[in-house]
Amino acid sequence: MVLAALAARAGAAEGPAAPAEAPPKPMAIVVLPFTSEEEGLGPKVAEMIRTKARRLGAVTYDPSSVADALGGEAVSPDAPAERLAAIARERFKADVAVTGHVGGREPYEVRLLAVYPAAGGRPRVLENRYPCANHHVIAIEMARAVREVLGLPPSADPDALDPDAERRWREGPNLVRNPGFEQPSAAGTGPADWQESEPQMAWTGNPDGRGKVLKFDMDGPTAEGYGLDYYSDWIPLEAGATYRFSCRYKSMGPTLKVFLKGYHPFEASAGYAAQRRETYRRQVHPYGEAGRWNTVTADFVPGATRAGQLPEFLKVDLYAYYPAGVVYWDDVVLKKIRDAPPPADGEGSRAPRPALADPGYGDGSSLRSDKPPVAPAAQAPPKEKP
Repeated sequence: MVLAALAARAGAAEGPAAPAEAPPKPMAIVVLPFTSEEEGLGPKVAEMIRTKARRLGAVTYDPSSVADALGGEAVSPDAPAERLAAIARERFKADVAVTGHVGGREPYEVRLLAVYPAAGGRPRVLENRYPCANHHVIAIEMARAVREVLGLPPSADPDALDPDAERRWREGPNLVRNPGFEQPSAAGTGPADWQESEPQMAWTGNPDGRGKVLKFDMDGPTAEGYGLDYYSDWIPLEAGATYRFSCRYKSMGPTLKVFLKGYHPFEASAGYAAQRRETYRRQVHPYGEAGRWNTVTADFVPGATRAGQLPEFLKVDLYAYYPAGVVYWDDVVLKKIRDAPPPADGEGSRAPRPALADPGYGDGSSLRSDKPPVAPAAQAPPKEKP
């Protein structure tokens, strides 16, 4: 547990009858509002800091309590340190107040200010700036920042930046074929290496620049029912390896999700043909300001809960639902940034399985079969994809 630094006790009683020393108390940290140029990113960074501090044993305050205590009072890293210290001390009895600002729109610069109240003196101030290439790096840098704010030494924990993984992310091959939707399919009606377009979808020019994009133009009944999704072609996958996914998107209103679906090839049995069935799913939550291009980045390690069903192939599923409106998708990236660890003793190695004939989007039939019909409900749009 993270413990606040304690002053040495002066004049402690001596002898065997001395009372036991009281246990030290955890440090209390109040995370004040963060601002950002990218809509919604400031509160997300504040929550990263709050969550990491709590996991390290610090006492934290939930956002609603902070908002109530501030009573609408604006707070920023440009506020006088004495004022921030007074807020921490008088309203929360906290050991440190943290606030900041996220500048830029990928890449970013996070400015973080920590103020430590001091009885009868000037508060101590810790201020740093963290350049961050994307959202993933923001999370890593904020984990480091929390340790510094709490007075802890750097730690080689899972939050540490892996230079080799970052190099592979910069330089490694993109496993998604036709990631920018630039190459046409054989029929010329849509992008190659992706499913055929369906109603309310269009392969069209980028409204804000060069090249092609995928467009959803979703009507009300569709948005209030199942929504729209669009699948990539098959991508070979190594279970246990670490992958990083990213894509760009611009939503004019609809809610977006991305599903990274892993499939295991099952042999023919009991009258059923050999087929690939979904045994792994990673859900990614795109966010950001409506009407602007945003980027989401997520790491994942594909696996399976049942023995013998490790995923060996992956499809990217771009999905949108309620409310109705237009969505643009572009620049879909998937890279392997860490290899799978070697199998434990006695597990042996997984021999490569010969690829099944690709029946296209209909292997695909299993993808559609897991979609039960959903009646439109204007007052209760779906919260999670079936």
